Amino acid sequence: MIMDPEEDTQIPTIDVLAPEYMNELQEDTILDKKVLSSKHGYFEYLRVGLKGMNPSKARWMEIERVRELYPHLISA
Repeated sequence: MIMDPEEDTQIPTIDVLAPEYMNELQEDTILDKKVLSSKHGYFEYLRVGLKGMNPSKARWMEIERVRELYPHLISA
């Protein structure tokens, strides 16, 4: 920590300020959901993060593809 000699406060380090999403995921998870509309209808996408992956590397997938590849993430 950096100390300011004139104050009794400490400036936090980058480790303290680093957000949670910078850590590796502990399990497969759905991080986000979005629905896109087009003239052909609505399409639902899920942002899937896999165990050991940094959340910033998570990929958007159509919900049907997620059901095929990761059925444990989708509740019936």
